[in-house]
Amino acid sequence: MSGDLKFEEALGRLEEIVNQVKKKDTSLEQSLELLEEGVKLANICTEQTDHSHWQDGLGEAD
Repeated sequence: MSGDLKFEEALGRLEEIVNQVKKKDTSLEQSLELLEEGVKLANICTEQTDHSHWQDGLGEAD
């Protein structure tokens, strides 16, 4: 999982994971792998959102 992943790409993959798990034909092992991937993707989205808000705050200080 790359930190270079764009927010939109990470969010899109998260949506794919949700849809896959909702099908209910996913094994427990695969569900756990998807959960792990989803957590990493959510962290990427959060970091990018936080960074964006931080940059916005810097612009307001000028």
